[in-house]
Amino acid sequence: MRTAIVILAICASGLTIAQDPDPGMKRRDKSSDEDLRKQLLKVKEFGFDQPAAAFLHKLLTEGDNGQPPAPQPNAGHLFYAQLARNNGKLDMTILPWILEPDCSLGKDLAERMHVLSVDLRRHMRAAVPPNDVRPDPDKLSMSMAGERRTEWSSSEAVPTIVQMLQVENSATRQVMVQKLADIKSKAGSVALAQRAVFDLSSDIRAKALEALAKTPQDEIQHVFLEALRYPWPPVADHAAEALVALKLKTLVPELVGLLAEPDPKFPFVPKTGKDKAPVVREMVRMNHMTNCCLCHAISGSKDDLVRGRVPLPGQEMPPEYYQAQTGLFVRADTTYLRQDFSVVQPVENPGKWPNLQRFDYLIRTRKATALEIGQATPKKGKLPDPYPQRESVLFALRELTGQDRGDATEKWFPLLRDPVGKK
Repeated sequence: MRTAIVILAICASGLTIAQDPDPGMKRRDKSSDEDLRKQLLKVKEFGFDQPAAAFLHKLLTEGDNGQPPAPQPNAGHLFYAQLARNNGKLDMTILPWILEPDCSLGKDLAERMHVLSVDLRRHMRAAVPPNDVRPDPDKLSMSMAGERRTEWSSSEAVPTIVQMLQVENSATRQVMVQKLADIKSKAGSVALAQRAVFDLSSDIRAKALEALAKTPQDEIQHVFLEALRYPWPPVADHAAEALVALKLKTLVPELVGLLAEPDPKFPFVPKTGKDKAPVVREMVRMNHMTNCCLCHAISGSKDDLVRGRVPLPGQEMPPEYYQAQTGLFVRADTTYLRQDFSVVQPVENPGKWPNLQRFDYLIRTRKATALEIGQATPKKGKLPDPYPQRESVLFALRELTGQDRGDATEKWFPLLRDPVGKK
């Protein structure tokens, strides 16, 4: 009864609620999670490799004269730029850097993240059964529902939950979805929508959609619309599947508008800034363990919050590197690069590190090459080639409206006035 009252109150306020997903939801992307992982292995890698990370570690801990320097917080960023110049590869530095004040958390949020990250690490260790390496999902969920259950249901817990659990096995990621569903805020809803498009497992994506069934549409629709223009096509497929599963028919006009947009891999002219040279968006990946100093500020004090030890190439991974007392450290409350999603991938020549390591995937915007500009220029009398993201939009339109108006954009224009396709 209470749930019904809440839903009625929300509807009366003018908000649109996503509907329960179809239990037999239609999938446009039939790839398995292993198929998608293999695709991601082909993505261009950026950042430090192990030799570069080891050299930077030596500079920051020993210096030129054997004495450790007092490094700047963004020492990794500066060293990366120098390395790019020395190798004649300035293209390496074109990444979506986040600058102050957006890169740093305030004191209250940093303290909350510090406490929750230590707490979650403790819960995960305690949930691992004897002779296993995987947390027991039921035990982990129950443990998190203990003393700090109120904090784990707050929106401030979202970054910690997503950052730490998104690379765990599928059973643990189910716990991640469950905990995000318990967070009744826009931050929790957005995180669930992102899991629905970025997670490689169709089961996890389906669980995220189930949790989104009663979420106000205006909190999540932008995630799906943006994902329909993501440079990696499976993300657009997952977004289209989500729109259909949640029956978000009110977005039909926006979908019709997307049909007229160019291929996301094509160059475009930025709408802001003085430089009007064509640019392209592309997905790249970075090894998480070798790029701690590139993504986060160097920590110079034991009193810094959310402090983590930087793993040293050539040495065994420290088992408790989040609680170590010696070594080089970074602080996670200052982040210069933020990934869209992360995946554990096999690594060639891992040395003393694990064979499977975490990779962070993100989108960068760089200047287009002359070849890319030429390929994107339409030939006279030739229709543009179809592209995967547009096919995803057409899939969503056909499923949401129950109509097939063909491939031509103008055939769908009547739905701009009549989103549900009435005649």
